Amino acid sequence: MYRFGFFLIVFLFCQQFSFGQRVDSVAWARNRTQYYYDKTNPFEMPVTSKIDTIIKGLEQYNPSFNRNKFSEWAGNIGRPSKRIVFEPRHTTGFDFGIHSFDDLLFNNYTQPYYQVRRPYTSLNYISGPEKEEIFQIIHSQNINKTWNVALNFRVMDSWGSYQWQSCDNRQFMINTNYFAPSGKYRLLAAYYHSSIEIQENGGISSDSIFENKLAPQTLSVPVYLQSANTQYKETGVFVKQIYNFKKMKVDSIPHRSFNPGSIHLSMHYYKNSQTYSDKDESGNYYYNIYLDSAATHDSIHYQFFETNFAWTNGISANPLSPQAFNLVFGIKHKYLEYKDTFRIVTFNQLTPYAALSVFAFGKFHLNLNGEYVIGDYNGGDFSLKAIAKFDFLKQQPGKILFTTGFNYTQKEADWIFTWHYSNYYKWKNDFDKQNLITYFANLKIGSLKLDVALHQLNNYIYLDNNAKPDWHDKMMHVFVAKLSKDITWGRLQIDNDFVYQYTPDNTIIKIPQIAAMQSWYLNLQLFKKYMYLQPGVSLYYNSAYFADDYSPALRMYYTQNNKQIGNYIYGDIFANVQIKRANVFLKYQHINSGWNNPNYYMMPHYPQQASALKLGIVWRFYD
Repeated sequence: MYRFGFFLIVFLFCQQFSFGQRVDSVAWARNRTQYYYDKTNPFEMPVTSKIDTIIKGLEQYNPSFNRNKFSEWAGNIGRPSKRIVFEPRHTTGFDFGIHSFDDLLFNNYTQPYYQVRRPYTSLNYISGPEKEEIFQIIHSQNINKTWNVALNFRVMDSWGSYQWQSCDNRQFMINTNYFAPSGKYRLLAAYYHSSIEIQENGGISSDSIFENKLAPQTLSVPVYLQSANTQYKETGVFVKQIYNFKKMKVDSIPHRSFNPGSIHLSMHYYKNSQTYSDKDESGNYYYNIYLDSAATHDSIHYQFFETNFAWTNGISANPLSPQAFNLVFGIKHKYLEYKDTFRIVTFNQLTPYAALSVFAFGKFHLNLNGEYVIGDYNGGDFSLKAIAKFDFLKQQPGKILFTTGFNYTQKEADWIFTWHYSNYYKWKNDFDKQNLITYFANLKIGSLKLDVALHQLNNYIYLDNNAKPDWHDKMMHVFVAKLSKDITWGRLQIDNDFVYQYTPDNTIIKIPQIAAMQSWYLNLQLFKKYMYLQPGVSLYYNSAYFADDYSPALRMYYTQNNKQIGNYIYGDIFANVQIKRANVFLKYQHINSGWNNPNYYMMPHYPQQASALKLGIVWRFYD
């Protein structure tokens, strides 16, 4: 199917180029084709954005590694990943604990909702060596002026450079949103499904063969596993309804009349299944075998149904003029079932929460949020968060913005750290609750963004060098600073992203001290501005560190002290091209891979892909 999509795009590209003298309707349609993301806080109205047709960053197509996501990953697209910029998870309530696939999945908060005047379609195709192919189609269409339906379908396939490394990903989502003309009622609904199938080779079994170039080709390098597989599937249905008792007026004039507020009711059903199988136990990759020495078929299933009800005293329809004083009171109920080979467990949890938002003088905004969990397993979890924002320029909101605050969370260990029984791992633990505090500050001045955070961790729970849960009962600190700045000199533009991290105790939290990405490119307009060309070069570097290793049977990362990676520069050259609605990139990835001895890992025992030519096409239709 996606191969047919590629030929369709090429055909349309040729047609568009042939009739390039026609009046461009992109600018006209762009003002009418908008999207927004659902907000978790009931007092926040969605902020709509226009479809972005610029080609900057077009070549950074990897959902797990790009300018905004520095990660360790296995080298071919569509596989698990883990962020190398430290950030603890401040969520409360039940969390199963496996997050290595998060960057690949669709859900109701990560995928946009649309409002369009005319049908909007986006076709994306990306191709590279080792059968790397990505095909994605997005289509959105309004039923009437305030009711929209959209679908998003994506396929990601890759064979990989090494033995038994292929992956096959499918993601699908259909969503709808409706606004009543009076502004009193709003509906959002979504159905999403993801399927990921991965061949697990456990990494190369002899790094020296790869690093000393002793094998004639990458497929000759031995790997640990040649019959292990992971299947990861999830399905979700989400419905949110909002009713405003008072008609909303979209203008910048504050309305001081009595407002009885609005009520929010959302329902979310989620189902997850994970299977790990291995037909060959002859190797020595696994430390222990508890159930079957001939073959492995471990499966985990869990599902939940969550209902969320909230009242707020009012919502401003204009995000540039939010309500001066806003209160939120709500309660969530979650029913959850967990099942594996040996155990079936059910949980019931209630989470009351409240929030306060204050907006004053047109510049100052304060948000206070708190929630507390009552019920099975996670009873006693709570979270407190405070954010203060000061906008220096009232007439140009967001241009000079300072934000500061803290996030304090006390939470139970994720479920997989407490209970797990499979063919290769088993444990039953009773950990004390974790205490996580993050103090943060952000400064934005135009394209300059500076983020600093100090994380304070107590009773921190992790997987040790044997891939078993452990906890650190002493206080730990992690400091993170991120700097981003885009520089323009005439036609030359330089995008800079720099991360500095420090922790006094790096035996548990393994992070590189420095990570940086820089992109240089020229902005050229050719053929009487019918073609926009952007040639450039991109560089990435992180300092050496003992990166976490990956356990295929757990689908999680764990600490190790044997293999240090990093201290290597990855260089790409690319050319992004825009011809009317068509955006095309040609990228020669990792051009420097053959310049010195191979030591290009982002994850222990999983080398990155060597130099490779990639082609991508993004074609948007507005009418």
